[in-house]
Amino acid sequence: MRVRIPAYRHAQREIKLFIETNRLGPGDALPSEAALAHELGISRPSLREGMKALESLGIVETRHGEGVFVAAFSFDSIIENLPYSIVSGGKNLYDLLQVRTAVEMGAIPYVLERIGVADKARLRQLAEEMLAAAKQEQEFEQQDREFHATMFRCLDNAFLSRLIDLFWEVFHRLNQSLESPDHWSLESTALDHLSIVDMIERGDKTGLLAAHQRHFGSILARLERTKPAA
Repeated sequence: MRVRIPAYRHAQREIKLFIETNRLGPGDALPSEAALAHELGISRPSLREGMKALESLGIVETRHGEGVFVAAFSFDSIIENLPYSIVSGGKNLYDLLQVRTAVEMGAIPYVLERIGVADKARLRQLAEEMLAAAKQEQEFEQQDREFHATMFRCLDNAFLSRLIDLFWEVFHRLNQSLESPDHWSLESTALDHLSIVDMIERGDKTGLLAAHQRHFGSILARLERTKPAA
C-alpha cells in the first residue's frame, strides 16, 4: 500500500526543490505566498506549514514586512533542536569534547602559519582576563568562547569557525548540568590558555599541540569523573 505523504511534508520538499532549481542562495527572496503556492500547485495553508518546518531547520528565514528569504548557513537550528537525550548526560559531554579536541588539534598546525599580530595580542589579552577572573573565583565563559574563535579565524574557513562555535555552545549548555568548577580548575584552565598563547607567540608547533592537548586533557579528566558507568 502506498503511504500518503502529509501535505506539509510535500510542500517542504517542493519549496526546497524550487530553491535548488532556481539556484537561490543566502539572502535571495522567495516569491510571495500566493505566487509560490500557485507556482508549486499546493494550498497556501500547506505552504505555510512547509515554510515553518524549513525555518526551524534554518533553510529559510522570515523577515517581517519583507517576506521569506533563503537563510545563510548556520548551526543555530541544530543547537535549538538538540534532543533531550543529548543535553542531559555526562557521557554525551565527554564524547562531544573528544570530537572537539580532534577537530581543533587537526587545525592547529595551520594557525601558526597564518595568525597575525593583532590576533596574537587579542589572545594574550583574553587569557590574562581569564586568569584575573579565576583569581577572583569568577567564571570567564565569553572570554573562553572568543579565545577559541580568535585563534582559528585566521584560517578564513567559515565552516570551521561555525563548527568550533557550535562545539563551544553545545558543550557550554551540557556543562551547565555539572557542578560549577572550583577555584583550582578555573585557574588551571586560565593558565592552560596562557600556555597556548606562549606557544603561538614562539611559533612552537610541538609546544602548541602539547599545550592544547593538555588543556583538553584536563577537562576530559574532570568529565571522566562525572561520566556514568557503561
